[in-house]
Amino acid sequence: MGGRLLVLAVLLWLLAGFAVKVTLPLVAVLIALLVAGILAPLVEWAHGRGAPRWLAAGGAVLLLVGVLGGGLLALGARIAGQLPRLREQFQQVSSDLSQRFGVELPSFGSSGGGGGGSGGGTSAGDLLGPARTVVEVVIAAFLVVALAYLFLHGGPGIWRWLLGKFGGRVREDVDAAGRAAWTTVGGYVRGLTIVAVFDAVGIGVGLLLLGVPLALTLAALQFLASYIPTIGAFVAGLVAVVVAYASGGLVTAALVLGLVVVVQQLGNSFVEPYVMRNRLPLNAVTVLIAVTVGGVLWGIAGALLFVPLAAAISAAGHELWVRHGSRPIAGG
Repeated sequence: MGGRLLVLAVLLWLLAGFAVKVTLPLVAVLIALLVAGILAPLVEWAHGRGAPRWLAAGGAVLLLVGVLGGGLLALGARIAGQLPRLREQFQQVSSDLSQRFGVELPSFGSSGGGGGGSGGGTSAGDLLGPARTVVEVVIAAFLVVALAYLFLHGGPGIWRWLLGKFGGRVREDVDAAGRAAWTTVGGYVRGLTIVAVFDAVGIGVGLLLLGVPLALTLAALQFLASYIPTIGAFVAGLVAVVVAYASGGLVTAALVLGLVVVVQQLGNSFVEPYVMRNRLPLNAVTVLIAVTVGGVLWGIAGALLFVPLAAAISAAGHELWVRHGSRPIAGG
């Protein structure tokens, strides 16, 4: 048994090393699977009412692209319009906190000063990094859209082809474990979306009532950040408090802090248990570890993906464990 565990540990180590080297395509595949998990009920609903599967899958993907693309464009235009004001307020907060408490906040963009002797021009090397990042993001977005469509359109056929490589009891085990993982991930992402909407709407309405600038932008940030469990909501709430302090002072910041705490606690204590139920077979410690490890390995993408990935592995493992009589992992 010890030899098997050692071999398994070595294989996992090699797999982790390989995953780090092929981050872009692997992240695109995993995000496409999450998108397919979100859209699968809509595709099945349309297909069950007579729509060809290719049309249902294509329509669902185009709808999601339209909603996300339109939302990001509107959000980007709004941020670009208010960015100078936000930078000025952030610098004011940074100066205030530095004088009162000795706290130094990171700089918010460059003030464009062009400085001293090493030259104020922009070299080709300075532009290469951002240009490469943009190209990678465009490639990843294209892969996600294309793969999500292929998974939704040909998913059942792909799964049957994969199962055809196994036989007997192993085939039944692979089928059961795969379906358990897929059901868990789809339910988790849809439930997390509901919680994110609740947090974003609650905090957004509160910020509007308090007269905090960039209220809609901060609400959108809260929605997006909620997909990174634990850490994302905290960071988005902290940004809202800083903006409130910059625009309205300490009293407004305290009110926004109370608003963020109340809304997020309501979401975590009432909305999340109702919409998640048993869809996330992980405890809080495992979730925090998954977010941390994912962030270290793949940055924001890893923090987003490692929790549903861990949930899928947990659900598949539990299904196999139950099917084989819930025997001890070692000993006995």
